[in-house]
Amino acid sequence: MRREAGFTLLEMMVALVVLGLLLVGLAQGIGFGLGTYARQSAVLAQAGRQVAVDRALRRLITQARPGQAAGSAHALHLITTLPDAVAGHDRWIDATIAVDRQHDLVLTWSPHRAGVALRPAATPQVERLARGVRRLDVGYWWPRTVFGAPVWQTRGPAGGLPRLIRLRLVGIGPHHRPAQAPWPDLIAAPALATAH
Repeated sequence: MRREAGFTLLEMMVALVVLGLLLVGLAQGIGFGLGTYARQSAVLAQAGRQVAVDRALRRLITQARPGQAAGSAHALHLITTLPDAVAGHDRWIDATIAVDRQHDLVLTWSPHRAGVALRPAATPQVERLARGVRRLDVGYWWPRTVFGAPVWQTRGPAGGLPRLIRLRLVGIGPHHRPAQAPWPDLIAAPALATAH
């Protein structure tokens, strides 16, 4: 009896099972690689946003000048400048940095009005700086008395600038608990600090 050339049904089934297992392994490997890439991209994008927000806040603080309202423990009030590209001819602004009801860190600003107001106040502009912020804690480093040593306080001096300003952003994690990776504290010195 002569055996015909070719594969038996059993051999074909074994080959298909092996091919199927290889395809499943390949698909899972590709899925894992793409998922890892997406998570890494999100982490890098978040770090980039944090650096941009840090840079913007630091610039607003260092360019501040005296004359603002007293700051509080959860809101920072400044008279500062915006870049020419943003502000146009009104570079000096009254700025407030705080967290709104939607848990966004926002910069609310309007052109600074020095002296007697001859026209109505402009509508404040609101710029979202970061999302998912539970709380903003502001600290002001300045002396309580004229000859005293500076200490961290929760209220800023009205009209004068503290020597240092500390911003601590507490993020929101899952289930409205504090985020696992907190933002680092930002400590900046206004260039024209006047509180003695």
